[in-house]
Amino acid sequence: MNEKALRLKERYRSNPGWYWLLASIFFFPILPEYVSPFILFAGFIVFKLQWSREGKKAKVGTLGKIMMGFMGLALVSVLWSDTKFSSFATAMLWWGMFLIEVMIYNLATTRKKIDKILSAMVVSGSLNGIVGAVQIVTYTLYRFDKIPKSMVFVTPFYRDLDKAVYEMLPFDISTSMWTSRASGFFSNPNLLATYMVIVFPISIYLFLNAKGKRAKAFYFMTNVLISVGISSTMTRAGCFIAIFGWIFMFIFLAKKYAKPMFQILIPTLCVIIPSILTRYGIIFKTVGKVSGGGSGGSEAKKSSAAHFQIWESLIDYLTNNIREFFIGHGFGIEKTGEVLLNEYGLDKPHAHNFILETWMELGIIGVVLLFVVFFCTFGKMLEINANNGKKFTLVFCVLTSMATYLIFGLTDYIFNSPKQIILLFILLGIAQAISYCYEKTLISDSHSLKEVAVQDLKNTIHQ
Repeated sequence: MNEKALRLKERYRSNPGWYWLLASIFFFPILPEYVSPFILFAGFIVFKLQWSREGKKAKVGTLGKIMMGFMGLALVSVLWSDTKFSSFATAMLWWGMFLIEVMIYNLATTRKKIDKILSAMVVSGSLNGIVGAVQIVTYTLYRFDKIPKSMVFVTPFYRDLDKAVYEMLPFDISTSMWTSRASGFFSNPNLLATYMVIVFPISIYLFLNAKGKRAKAFYFMTNVLISVGISSTMTRAGCFIAIFGWIFMFIFLAKKYAKPMFQILIPTLCVIIPSILTRYGIIFKTVGKVSGGGSGGSEAKKSSAAHFQIWESLIDYLTNNIREFFIGHGFGIEKTGEVLLNEYGLDKPHAHNFILETWMELGIIGVVLLFVVFFCTFGKMLEINANNGKKFTLVFCVLTSMATYLIFGLTDYIFNSPKQIILLFILLGIAQAISYCYEKTLISDSHSLKEVAVQDLKNTIHQ
């Protein structure tokens, strides 16, 4: 035991920043919103001290530089923002979460380390799935009078601590809680669903490439638990996107991985389909009731109608306010909530769509900058010569994670909390790390783009 402890201590001393990076990625989705960032900040300090001691300079990479341009605009928007404190605080939060991208790019310099980062994400997601399952099962048993209310597993997990902390702050933070939908270690179901749709494709990659029966069984179980976590949130978009993600991956991976992909599909459908049916009030109608009253089906329909009303209102506002159309009203969702309430009588905190919300905050200029980041990310992944099964599944599953994350953001705001914002930077960091570790054909003009497209098509056909 002492020998193992000594070996672990030696490994930590040789590369402390790496272990803090793994800890940050693993614990961020598990700890409360007001604790997780400090783990990252402490880890970054350790990393910087290590790099200074070794005479190295931290690199940010191409994606990092473009993202810094976007975040620079966010910081400058404080000048014209009517909610300056909110804009400044939100911009600084983005700059803080950006540190994880820098750490990944500098520390995940081997293929083995990239896999370890992905494993940390999946295991963390699995633990959220377990908690979400217990939350929704105990709530369901309570609604059917099988257990007393005192036995219902608290939702969200840190509910009482959240209220105590937020009430001490000098500004208001909404503490509305969901009881009929699970949220794991996150503060609401949609936040948990955001993380789950990202780690779902990654868990499939790890399952497909696991070596040995034990590893195969382990990653199969993590995928099941992540599916359970998605289901427990009863987030319609999350459930549909998970199924869409599987279909999308199956189309490209079926030639080589048809059997294991179907093994994944069975538990996915078994736990997600009932959640969709419940959310629409087709089965377990009692479970669908929320504190405001009404069945799950009527509540889901009202939610959809409210989303369209929000989007129509904000499009109307942007097309009738020239300044906001181009540069927005300043970073942060506070002003968007005020506009929706004061101009359109909608008591909603944000746009429920990351494109519209970014447009409201930073104008069309901000939207363009953000999409340049996304296009460059997809471009970096497509540059990689994925000429074997593991590389192909890695690139494809990470691309799918990014795609499902952004698609989910079309019906909900995916940059609403530190736990959501950091997910973007983790994905960007992973994309840069993969690009660094694997052979690639750089896209510099239309000719190289054609070469990359042809190579990717050949790799897809040969899988």
